[in-house]
Amino acid sequence: MTGDALDRVGAVARSWEAACNARDIDRVVAHLTDDGVVWYNFQPQVELSKAAYRDLLEASRATFANRRTKDRRLHLHPGGFVEQATLEGDTPGGVIETPFLLIATIEGDAITRIAQYFDTTVLHQAGLVPV
Repeated sequence: MTGDALDRVGAVARSWEAACNARDIDRVVAHLTDDGVVWYNFQPQVELSKAAYRDLLEASRATFANRRTKDRRLHLHPGGFVEQATLEGDTPGGVIETPFLLIATIEGDAITRIAQYFDTTVLHQAGLVPV
């Protein structure tokens, strides 16, 4: 990986994490290209558009609030980054924690695709995703 590529990918990854930590949906979604997509392992046949991703984030504020990450590990590669962490948040049933893996594909200085893998057992038990 060239120094320039590492710097570019690292800058996007740091900006992404800052937006997520700030819980700023506008900043999070702004990282996606206009035709960027987001995929989740609990909806494997669906790729969310940028607008649908915004809607999902907005809707999830009521059922999974005050999101925060811990034990975060970030791995950069020429085409993007991989983030491993534990996501913690408040649900109507109490606080839950779920490990997750996020794979971001970057072109230029924006994300074209995100694939997120969650421990669906935890999400099912909390009623956050359909069984």
